[in-house]
Parts: sequence; structure tokens; C-alpha cells
Amino acid sequence: MVKNTHGGSGHKKFGRKFTAGVSKSNKLRVSEDEGEIYGIVTKLLGNNMFHCFCIDGIIRLGHIRGKFTGRGKRDNMVEGGKWVLIGLREWDNSDASSTAKTKVKMQQCDLLEVYTDSDKMRLRDSEMEDWVQLDMNDVSKISKDSECSYEEFAFATDKDIERQKLIDEMKSATAEKITMKLSEKIDEDVAEEEINIDDI
Repeated sequence: MVKNTHGGSGHKKFGRKFTAGVSKSNKLRVSEDEGEIYGIVTKLLGNNMFHCFCIDGIIRLGHIRGKFTGRGKRDNMVEGGKWVLIGLREWDNSDASSTAKTKVKMQQCDLLEVYTDSDKMRLRDSEMEDWVQLDMNDVSKISKDSECSYEEFAFATDKDIERQKLIDEMKSATAEKITMKLSEKIDEDVAEEEINIDDI
């Protein structure tokens, strides 16, 4: 057993029986059959299912097999924007035309492989496919490209907005300046009366 350096029960998941002799091969799994298609995960659902947009332009309902759950989940995380290799269910009759009363079912498929970012680059170099379809439906890229700046929004209350309008009016040339003219009589009285600083 590997020495417990972290404490708790979590140390057992890294036991020798799970790591020794298990070397991850560097071989890239590619589509070998016409029933295997590349896709991108667009939406995660419950019960080990997800929606994936396939390279042929169809959205399918994918099922995460038991191989990718439990201890196998650590290296094969299925998330939105991940590229996957799926196997079509040839016995599935979801393509049948439906009437107005029946609901259209999505074609179902099984998860065969989850690709990392480095595997994506290797796939682009080795396989001749239309990767533009997957790039256009990448959820992670869409959210990064559509980042909005907070300059478009005003985080203020109604009083703040009114105060800012008054300040803007005062600074602008449209605001009228009020000046008071004193009568000449008051000015003469003030001029006659001089204040002596010594009296104070």
C-alpha cells in the first residue's frame, strides 16, 4: 500500500493495485469504423447521459459507459466542450418519421473515447475531417468569445443616476447661471462704512 501522507480515507484510492502496471498508452484512438463518429459535448444531463453535436451535423444523446465512471472517471472527465469519439447504435430506430402525436426521439450513441486538448491537436493533424463543425459548436469557446465588458452596464441606484444628471447639467453650457445684482444704494452704504481692524 502506498504510504498515507494526506490522511483520511482518500489515500486508498491511490493504492499500488490501481497504479502499478497500469501505464497509459500514448496511442491516439481514432475512428476505425463507419459507426464511430467524432463529436463535441454540448450539454451534460443526469443519469450518465449527455448531448453531443456530431461531425455530421446531428445532435445525439450519448450514454457514458461504466468504463468511464468510478476509478476510470479520473482521466476521462466528460465536460462541456470536450471532444469525444462515439459509437452509433445501429439497431436504434430513432430516425423513423413521427406523427404529430408522437415525440421525436434523439438518436442514441455510446461514449468510446474522451480527448484531451493535446489529443485535439494530434487529431487535427492526423485525420482529414471537417473540424470547423466542432469548433463552431464549442461551448467553452463561445463563452470566451462573447465576454462582455462591464462598461455597458451601470451599477447604480435611481438617486445616483439623478445626481449624475444634475452634475452633468451643471457642467454643460445649457444650464443657466443665476446672478444677483445688488442695488447701488446698498453698495454705497457698504462703501461708506469702513471697518477698523483695531476695533475688533
